[in-house]
Amino acid sequence: MAPPDFHLQAHVDHLYQQPRKLAFQAQSPAEFERWQRDLRGKVAELLGITGRKLPATVEARSITRTDRGSYTEEKLAIDTGEGTQTPLYVLVPKAEPPYKPILVFHGHNPSVRYVLGNYPDEETRDEHLARDINYAQALAQVGYLVCAVEQRGFGERISDLHGGLERPNSCRHLSFEYLLQGRTLIGERCWDGMLALTYLQGRSDLTPGRFGCTGNSGGGTTTLWLAALDDRISVVVPACYFCSFKHSILGTYHCECNYVPGMLQYMEMGDLAALLAPRPLRIIAGEGDPIFPIEGVKEQFGTVTRAYRLLGEQRNCSLTIHEGGHAYHHRLSQEWFQRWL
Repeated sequence: MAPPDFHLQAHVDHLYQQPRKLAFQAQSPAEFERWQRDLRGKVAELLGITGRKLPATVEARSITRTDRGSYTEEKLAIDTGEGTQTPLYVLVPKAEPPYKPILVFHGHNPSVRYVLGNYPDEETRDEHLARDINYAQALAQVGYLVCAVEQRGFGERISDLHGGLERPNSCRHLSFEYLLQGRTLIGERCWDGMLALTYLQGRSDLTPGRFGCTGNSGGGTTTLWLAALDDRISVVVPACYFCSFKHSILGTYHCECNYVPGMLQYMEMGDLAALLAPRPLRIIAGEGDPIFPIEGVKEQFGTVTRAYRLLGEQRNCSLTIHEGGHAYHHRLSQEWFQRWL
C-alpha cells in the first residue's frame, strides 16, 4: 500500500480547474450585455461595495501647489466617506484648456510621489526612472491633466500597523481589517477612484465625457478592476498586472491586497478584462516579468479578444509586450491615449 500523501497542491489545482460560474461564453451582442451586467454586479459584490451611492458632486480642498515647469502640481483632499479623506495630486498643464484627463494609480511604491517623479534620493530616482515609474509626470509633460490618487495602504494612507522601513505599507493590516468587515482593499481603492472620477467630472477645464486611466503593477490592479466597474472610464491602460490568477497571485508571492474572496468561482482575469469591451483597452506586459509571467498574460488575453471580436471592435483591444521585466512603458501608453482619448 502506498503511503498517504498529505501534500495539498493537487487539491488546490483541482479546485482551480472547476468551471467559472460567470465565465465569458456569450455568442451574441445581446448575450454579451446580459453577461456584462451580471458579472459587473458580481464584481461589485465580491469587492464589498454593492449598494454604495456615489454623491452627485465631490468638492476638493487645495493643500499645496508646486510649479513643475511645464505643469503645476496641486495636492488636494477629497472626502471619501466614513470619516476618510483621500489625497489627490492634480497635474495641470500650462497650456490653454480644455485638457484631456487621465486618472493614475501608483503601484507598490512607498507613496504616490514616485509616479509623480518626486524621489527621495538619486539612487531611488535612477532605479525607478529606468522602469518608467514616473508615468504621471510623463503624461503631464505631454499635455494631459493627470489626477494621481494615493492608494490606501501607502504614504499618508497607512494604518497604525505597517511594515516599517523595510515594508512601508499597511496592505496586510488593511486587507484583513476590510475582509473581516465583508470588504476588500481592492474594493476600497476602487471606491476612492470612483470619487476621484466624480471630482474630475465637476471640473470646467476638461474635455467632457472622456477619461483615461492607467497604472502599473498594483496601480494596474486598481485600473483594471475600477474600469470593469465604472464605464465612465473611456480608455484603459493597465500595465504589469493582467495575467491569469493561476500564474500570478497563485503562482508567486504577492501582497495580501491582491486577493478577493470567492472570485475564482466566477471568473478568471480574462473574464474580468472582457467586461471593458468595447472600450479601448491596451494591456502592457513585460516579456521578463517574474511576478506576472508572460505565458499567463497570453493565455488570458485570448478571452479578451473573443469579447472584442464578438462586438466587432477588435481594433479597440491591444496587448503590447516590451522586452523588459516588471516595468511601465511610456511610449506604449502614450500612443494609445493619443489614439483614443
